[in-house]
Amino acid sequence: MRPVARIPGMSDLSQESWERKRQLQDSLTELIVNYGYQHLDTPILEPTELFLRKSGGELASRLYSFTDPKSNAVSLRPEFTSPIMRHYLEHRTSVELPARWQYSGPVFRYEEHQEFGGQFTQVGAELLGASTVLADVEILDLAARVPARIGLSAYSLEVSDLDVVHSVLDAVGVSERAKSFIVNSASSLREGRSSVAGVLERATALHMTGREGDDEYLGQAIAGLDDSQARNVILGIMQWSAADQLGQRDPGEVVDRLLSKLRGGDDPNSLRRALELVSDLAGVRDSPEQAISDVRRVVREAGARHDALDRFEELLVLAASQPEVRETIVIDFSLARGLAYYNGLLFDVTHPEMPHPLGGGGRYDALARALGSDTPLPALGFAFNLDSLQSLVYGSKKPSGYMPSSTATLVWANSPAGHRQALRTLQDLRRDGAIAELDVSGQDVHRAIARARKRGITEVIEIDEHAHQTRHNTNPVKV
Repeated sequence: MRPVARIPGMSDLSQESWERKRQLQDSLTELIVNYGYQHLDTPILEPTELFLRKSGGELASRLYSFTDPKSNAVSLRPEFTSPIMRHYLEHRTSVELPARWQYSGPVFRYEEHQEFGGQFTQVGAELLGASTVLADVEILDLAARVPARIGLSAYSLEVSDLDVVHSVLDAVGVSERAKSFIVNSASSLREGRSSVAGVLERATALHMTGREGDDEYLGQAIAGLDDSQARNVILGIMQWSAADQLGQRDPGEVVDRLLSKLRGGDDPNSLRRALELVSDLAGVRDSPEQAISDVRRVVREAGARHDALDRFEELLVLAASQPEVRETIVIDFSLARGLAYYNGLLFDVTHPEMPHPLGGGGRYDALARALGSDTPLPALGFAFNLDSLQSLVYGSKKPSGYMPSSTATLVWANSPAGHRQALRTLQDLRRDGAIAELDVSGQDVHRAIARARKRGITEVIEIDEHAHQTRHNTNPVKV
């Protein structure tokens, strides 16, 4: 029978790795406490719908999901933000706003390349109930201090603002679907207007412009219906006539695409204009002073309102008064997340030695409504990958095996009388706070001393058949 293998992306922690990780976690927890954030621990297991509502399906393929004994769809949490908001909505009558919560614990995300996924630990903070620029400054400042707290340098705080991007798109006049597509394409547009043609071709393939096909009868069938009613009609027809053609595709996604195709897409000229302007924004990567000048030029060319940009500039001026922000900030408008509830401030913390962000966050004022609230709730926060931070702090050095965190003692005995005395000796040592082990190997005392030396144990107490003790200093050598 073959051994049972560890699941890819899941790691075992040695004593030394656990101690290192705990020290970093405790240090960051203390930092966040100093800003007035209280601890909140949420369940590892939550309803799958909680995360699908937050992500709009983006996380669906990355969830560790299953059905519980009562046939409920549940998932291991992939992040903390949704559970934190769910907690607030359940207890809002007793929660005074603004509410500051911090958290740390394991999260689970399936990734094709599991070195960047599986199980990892997040440390983060959420600030609920505050819409002011000062709230944005606080979160940005706190996030910038996290790497510095554990001794990292050469990291960057990359900052963008989705409200500024949306102000430009609103001025052009494209659909909500097109806005989401363009924002999600920002990283592809960072090379400037030369990249617009490729993105526009992808938009055309997704039926985002004009109307294609001869679905006249189906179009007539949904004429006059709202989107929810139209989706039900389309899904019913598909299940009746072509359910076997769906294959592995998500029915909801297929229905949404067909509905968009039937309703008609954006004007090609407007879509191209929007992509050109956002490509100008996405090419902005500079210091705050120069970046604001470049972005203001794009906003002016689009004929957009300046309110969002003015607020963003105010945020940057205030944030620059904090040393960690001032020394690490870079404005990068190719940083964007297209989920509908994200707005305003958006940021990542990156390091040149790490291929993915150490952490990031932003403002998500519409999340409360996505999770069932009848009113929006201003909110923002961030999360860091503690495992990535740990790998940078300690480099590629592998743990050497168990090394006690303080002086340890091994108690050895080879006779019934000695055994009884050994147990009493161990109790005395542990009562005094010492780390003490009982030798259970059955080997002679010389081999016991050699093993203790190799393992970093500093002292061996030998107890003979008369219950007499002999102490041996092992002078351990760390391996």
